[in-house]
Amino acid sequence: MRWLAVVCAVLLPPATWAKSPEPVDVAIVVALDRSESIDREEARAQIRGLIHTLTNSRFMQVVSSGPHGRIGLSVVAWSSFGRTELLLPWSVVAGPADAARAAEILALDFERQRTTRHGSQTDVAFAIELGITQHEHLPWPATQRVINVVADGISNIGRVASVDRDRALKRGITINGLIMGRGSAIEVLSRYFKREVIGGPSAFVQVSRSNDDFAEAMLRKMLLEMVRLRAQPPERRAG
Repeated sequence: MRWLAVVCAVLLPPATWAKSPEPVDVAIVVALDRSESIDREEARAQIRGLIHTLTNSRFMQVVSSGPHGRIGLSVVAWSSFGRTELLLPWSVVAGPADAARAAEILALDFERQRTTRHGSQTDVAFAIELGITQHEHLPWPATQRVINVVADGISNIGRVASVDRDRALKRGITINGLIMGRGSAIEVLSRYFKREVIGGPSAFVQVSRSNDDFAEAMLRKMLLEMVRLRAQPPERRAG
């Protein structure tokens, strides 16, 4: 299945990340767009946005107020033709120290940015497929599961994204979107994501209109994901 064997080998988390059997309130895979339409500054804005979120007091307040007081987080980068990077293996965030460690790992991406050759095409279905694969290797029980797709364009190669979206929904995984849009492209991207990409309990699309705005957009999105899903009953898991 489209490089799936390679993807599984790349995304399997190290055994040291899987020691804790304690459940998490929500498990979130953040899938960052690294197709060639994303320039260096946009890629760095994505990482800065995640670091801003992890080190924000509001984020930690929402995490700690959950029934288990902990979430699972993993970050992948994607483009097309099976090209991907694992930026953050599955990590438990249950307090400021956990969040700081995850932020430090992500900060290393500033140093190795663009070392992996990504493709010029955008394959949103592949991003969802990566998220599904990560969730298949989630080390802990999770009350809710999410794929957070970040992109600046619609698919121009690969499967129709709704095919993989529906696969995710059958597995009880919610898909939300964070689009990096400019001008009239925002409406086009929003329609596309609502039609083809997002789905599940309280699914939504968040918009970032500039690199400077991305950090707050990511924070808003992560807060909404945790709060909205907390109010939803867990989906019955399939397949």
